[in-house]
Amino acid sequence: MKASLLVGVILATVFFLNVSASNSSSFEEGSQACRRNVQRNCSSTTKTCARLGRANICQAFKNDCQRKLSNCGSKKFYRKVDVSLCRGLPIDVVRPCGSG
Repeated sequence: MKASLLVGVILATVFFLNVSASNSSSFEEGSQACRRNVQRNCSSTTKTCARLGRANICQAFKNDCQRKLSNCGSKKFYRKVDVSLCRGLPIDVVRPCGSG
């Protein structure tokens, strides 16, 4: 009985590790593809303001390409908002929107 339980636990562990590894590699591949796509197709040169999800937290980016790159493979998602919300904010500093 103990041997069959041990075999079951080992098989479950191997299965879990396989699934985790395949999800991790596909996530990394998607992230790399996203970065290549942004680098190939983005040509923004003006400062951009972005809000972190729906929170009242903003970040100024050097340009919109940098914002898009930061969204590649990240658990954080910055959406573009009016640049006035980042007035006075230094680049790459996270602060409450409109606090600059």
